[in-house]
Amino acid sequence: MDKTQARLMSVDYLRVVLAAFVVVAHSGLARETFRSWGDAGLVALATGNSVLRVAVPVFTLIAGYFLASVLRRARLSDWVGHLLVLYAVWSVVYLLFLWPYYTNRPLGLTATELTLGFMHLWFLEGLAISGVILGAVRLLGSGAVVASAVMLGLVGIALQYARMAGLSEMPVEHYRNGPFYLYPYLVMGWLMAVHPPRLSTALLWAMVAGGLALTIGESLYWLRRIGEEPLLEIPVGHLILCPALLLLVMRLRMPDTALPLGRAAAGIYVLHVIVLQGLPKLGVDHPGVTAVLGIALPFLLVWGVSLAGRRHRWLSRLF
Repeated sequence: MDKTQARLMSVDYLRVVLAAFVVVAHSGLARETFRSWGDAGLVALATGNSVLRVAVPVFTLIAGYFLASVLRRARLSDWVGHLLVLYAVWSVVYLLFLWPYYTNRPLGLTATELTLGFMHLWFLEGLAISGVILGAVRLLGSGAVVASAVMLGLVGIALQYARMAGLSEMPVEHYRNGPFYLYPYLVMGWLMAVHPPRLSTALLWAMVAGGLALTIGESLYWLRRIGEEPLLEIPVGHLILCPALLLLVMRLRMPDTALPLGRAAAGIYVLHVIVLQGLPKLGVDHPGVTAVLGIALPFLLVWGVSLAGRRHRWLSRLF
């Protein structure tokens, strides 16, 4: 396996780990575990929040890295269209799954949520919007892309701080979205592909350690100031930690496997909330158990679909 294949395989393994992070975060396992620990619990919660929340930025960095080849082949419309179809299909699935809840809410509120980004599926919509922005701005040159990423990123961070400091009551979706959150990371991933950085392994590890320390400190500050809700969504430290983490992983040589790791990661991401919310209705409500099953059941489903072969190829397009 050549160097490029090794990098691709290591990234696929990373995708599954990141998807597992999302499940653990949404399961509430960390909150339930650390809530009774007092001040030590706050430190543990800040650390857990800092680690688990690398999932979305690193997913976006990976998307940006591979988007570079999509843009070179002038296939952006296909890429964006696929994401939006996934967003629409899975939004319908969740609306049907949670139908009793949504029938008792104002239709306008649900329509607003679907527009801004529905549940955890907001990532799919946000990634599509970020890709469109990148595709348009890159026509002005790399400098314009970098400037736009810095500008939009700063706006997102400022809006977040305004809300957390009590200066604004805006919904979190107004800054945790494609333009203000994902776009800067998508740009960084794209830059990694078109202008590969030459950083030593020692420097990358230092960036990971420094970025993690900064993120934990920032999260701990807000936890002590305003309590557990809301946890920090866009820590500044992740802008250092996440790119360095991806670059380190891309240097690893991981064993080849026939397992559909990339699709499994996507399946875990889109399906885990159904598992987390469905299991308690069956009497399974321990956060640790639901977290494990939220990872394992979607993984097995995607694996089964991949083994089914061409007869169910349309199913594989849903992940």
